[in-house]
Amino acid sequence: MKTALVTGAARGIGRAAADALQKAGFKVLRLDLQGEVAYDLTDLAGIPKLVESLGEIHVLVNNAGVQNAVGIDQYTEAQRQRILRVNLEAPVELIKTVSKQMIARGGGRIVNVASVAAYTAHTDLWYGVTKAGVVSFTRSFAALLGPKGIQVNAVAPGPIDTPLLDRAQPERVEQLMKVVYTRRKGKPEEVAEAIRWLATDAPVIINGAVVDITDGCVLR
Repeated sequence: MKTALVTGAARGIGRAAADALQKAGFKVLRLDLQGEVAYDLTDLAGIPKLVESLGEIHVLVNNAGVQNAVGIDQYTEAQRQRILRVNLEAPVELIKTVSKQMIARGGGRIVNVASVAAYTAHTDLWYGVTKAGVVSFTRSFAALLGPKGIQVNAVAPGPIDTPLLDRAQPERVEQLMKVVYTRRKGKPEEVAEAIRWLATDAPVIINGAVVDITDGCVLR
């Protein structure tokens, strides 16, 4: 049985993705602050030891993320450091570490969760910066690891009915809901299905891709 590691798996998209992969036949390691695999991703130095303790990982889903939902003038240094650590630096460190065993096995799949915030102006500036970074490192790692048989892709959701969206500034949510085609929030399970596909069935040629799950609120 293959194993998938899903970060931020206690709620929202992470929980739905973990459930979808479990139904697909994976043993799923659910990482969260108080999850089955309890870990604080701000501890970058401990990630190699964590990965070593988990054994073989065939699929990595970098979903964990925070959003402070404050304007740039209200950001504290602690908030800035945490969002950079959790949203940007931790997934990079996880990919660096997990990919070593994937290279040794000759294959693996990695799916990162970005956001439409990567492509648009955002009221939480640092959140947008980190999600643009997710798109960038997805493509960089795909180029680096593709020759080793590893696929690295991302999804970029629009407004999804999750606790993270509940924390967003109301004006941001209102702006998005005016332009989504179906005039409804997406469901975590809908994003999870795209993650499952990238982690299991997507053709090898799909590498370095970012799948927009936006319901039309952002068109590229």
